[in-house]
Amino acid sequence: MVHLLLAVVLTLFLAFQVRSLAFVLRSRRAVTAGRRRRRSDIVWAAIPVVVVLALAARSWVAVADLGRPAAAASAQARQAANPVR
Repeated sequence: MVHLLLAVVLTLFLAFQVRSLAFVLRSRRAVTAGRRRRRSDIVWAAIPVVVVLALAARSWVAVADLGRPAAAASAQARQAANPVR
């Protein structure tokens, strides 16, 4: 239940961060010709998006329990290879 709540909160925060990144990209287009564009604007807007995306992805993997089927399959293969007598 905690992972589900965390995944939902991180996904909402990710949506907010993506909106912020879109704002930065739009404002870069609207920059006047006299002002120099800085790449650091995009970097500082993209770093939080990447971090929150990684955290949200890990939370959704924990919610969906995607890591467990592979572990269960390898345990079954080991049991089949080494039968208990």
